[in-house]
Amino acid sequence: MTKRITVIVGWFSSLILLFAAAFWLSKPTFSADMFSLLPKSHSQIAHAEDVFFQQNANRIMFSFAGNNKNKAFDDFQKWLDVNEIKSTFNFPSVNDLAQTFSPFKHALLSGTYKQILNEKTTFEHYYLEQLNQLGNPFVSATLSKDTSLSLAAFIEDNLRQSQLFTLEQGRLTRRLKGIEYRVILANLAPEYLGVNKSIDLADTIIKQINILNKTYPDLSITYSGVLFHTAENAKQAKYEMSLFGGISLLALIVMVFWVFRRLNSILLASFTVLSALIGGAIAMVLLFNTIHLLTLVFAVTLIGIAIDYAFHGMTDLAKKEHEKGYSRGTQSALLLSLITTTLGYLCLLGAPLTLLSQVGVFVIAGLVSAWLFTVLVLPLWQSTLTLSPPSLLMSQKLIQVFLHCNSLKKPILITLLALISTLFLIKPISFNDDVKLLNASPEHLMLNEKKHLLLLGQWDSQIVFMFADSDEALLQKQEQFLNRLTQLNPNFKHNSISHWLPSLQKQRHNQVLFEQAKNEGTLDIAERVTGQALASTKAPLLTYKTLATSRFKPLLLSQMVVEKEQSITWVSISGISSDQLINEVEKNNGIYLYNKPKQISALLSDYREYLLLSLVLAGFISWLLFSWRFTIRIALLQVTILSVVVLGMLWVCNAIQGSLSLFNLLGALLVIALAIDYLVFYQINKLEPKNVLAISLSAASSMWVFGMLSASDTPAIFSFGLSVMVGILAIYFLSPLSVVKPQKEQ
Repeated sequence: MTKRITVIVGWFSSLILLFAAAFWLSKPTFSADMFSLLPKSHSQIAHAEDVFFQQNANRIMFSFAGNNKNKAFDDFQKWLDVNEIKSTFNFPSVNDLAQTFSPFKHALLSGTYKQILNEKTTFEHYYLEQLNQLGNPFVSATLSKDTSLSLAAFIEDNLRQSQLFTLEQGRLTRRLKGIEYRVILANLAPEYLGVNKSIDLADTIIKQINILNKTYPDLSITYSGVLFHTAENAKQAKYEMSLFGGISLLALIVMVFWVFRRLNSILLASFTVLSALIGGAIAMVLLFNTIHLLTLVFAVTLIGIAIDYAFHGMTDLAKKEHEKGYSRGTQSALLLSLITTTLGYLCLLGAPLTLLSQVGVFVIAGLVSAWLFTVLVLPLWQSTLTLSPPSLLMSQKLIQVFLHCNSLKKPILITLLALISTLFLIKPISFNDDVKLLNASPEHLMLNEKKHLLLLGQWDSQIVFMFADSDEALLQKQEQFLNRLTQLNPNFKHNSISHWLPSLQKQRHNQVLFEQAKNEGTLDIAERVTGQALASTKAPLLTYKTLATSRFKPLLLSQMVVEKEQSITWVSISGISSDQLINEVEKNNGIYLYNKPKQISALLSDYREYLLLSLVLAGFISWLLFSWRFTIRIALLQVTILSVVVLGMLWVCNAIQGSLSLFNLLGALLVIALAIDYLVFYQINKLEPKNVLAISLSAASSMWVFGMLSASDTPAIFSFGLSVMVGILAIYFLSPLSVVKPQKEQ
């Protein structure tokens, strides 16, 4: 007894030390952000996305509406300041803009101003009207610097085109559909986006919002941002991990105790699972810097696979057919099962989707650890293991059923194949690769996001990235592209840096237009009214470098960046149909349409095809191993059963869900892994009571574990759990049909 306990303590001490060392070396972080799972798209687009939009992950937004919005806004702003959460909307004042752009005034002409310059009478009416507008901030801020009012028109027109918000008594304001909103935009420090801190901060913010709602009647506060999605997803993942893991473990304890009727059997089964979990965790923290909580939810499924080894090992040892250790058949079956399952999950390691590769690493390492524990440690407890009479009686009854079905295997398999073929003809399966399958956020958060995107003017807009070798080439490319869109729809709207920073080519053209209007006397009224001669148009031109050293720098860098090898900008466009925009984009090199949801869905489609190929590859590998270990005839029979199970499972899931997803195929891969275990053990150990009992225990535990996952609120987990539960139910009843005495004994 002392030796057995010493081995157990030594085994787990080694695993824990390895895990602690791996954790200390890699110092992994945990994430609940669903979109952090997603791979990068086109390399240039991915780089531009990081440059311009990475900070959006740290942004939170609040909007206030109702009669008491101002009081609530002020109180909440003070609360944010106390908690060191600073507002990020700091647009330069009109005076700052006038100071920045005045040296380049006649090279910067707005479209409206250029149209007015074409007609002297029109310009004179415009000029006098602008001067007569009392309190016009643009005229008053620029008149001393530019009596032609070109600078005033430049700033006013650009602010109207690029800014949806106004400042009213220091409060950011936006009017939408007749409702006036006060808005706060803020950025969080990166440390707040960790799993635990995001939950705490989100709960604290929501608590403060609830206080304001109680304090001020007739008030509506909306909040949005990655922080709140991360917190909700993290709480959901933690809840499901604890619930599913706890219920699964309890169910396993009950089943093991019913079969073995000894406390040590429960401990041994638990130790096998614990070995798998620690072994998988060691590999995962060594290989991944960031571990997603959704991976840990899927990792709970390792319990259902690893426990198979304990069940087969303990039932074989309890029969005591050998004084020391396992029977030859069980040893061979355990090894072959490990090899085939590992080869199947190796297909996931090359998957570009981080979730799949993390699950693959965790399961493979966990199964190796569970196999080592089963082979090296479990035999030491052989003398303490026994099988309960009721469990043996149940296995005898099941054997009678399986023998009868086995005698009818040909008509059963032919009928099933015909039925599945008919069902596929009546209702073919379809696939849904929508990125929303990854989203577990509550509906109210999604509605908040939509509302705030509408306030930001981004709900119906499309984004285009542009790349060029230099800043001047980029600005010219942007202007040419926007000119072509103007021909498609003169009223389309866009938010681009070209409003504020025209190309040098356009600036020279503007100077020519201004000089021409001056020579033609169009601008004489400015000199008559102000008594000042217009300045020369030989002023310097505005460059990216100059603007990057001004107070305009934060806004410039938010839309355009010049690097050593390339220059990058983005443009937000509305009023142009998707088809028209795609057509224009495809005509140009270095211009790419940025549609994250559509691109991610396309990538998920690619990964679905990758998993389909993995399923075929796993089936082919199984056939090769079965042919090598048994015979080609037996291998064909087993692969036929596998095919019936997988195809039937996919059709049933398609009928329940309406369509299949990537995660149904991930479930199918796991079904193949478990099915191979059953087929291998049935072929080696036949329909013996201990073997039927172990497989029945395995199937019951797996169906319980994965049945729990099918109750998940996350669509991806639901699809995965449903697939595996249906698949295991099918393989449990069909795998006995594979029992055939081989023509050659190995």
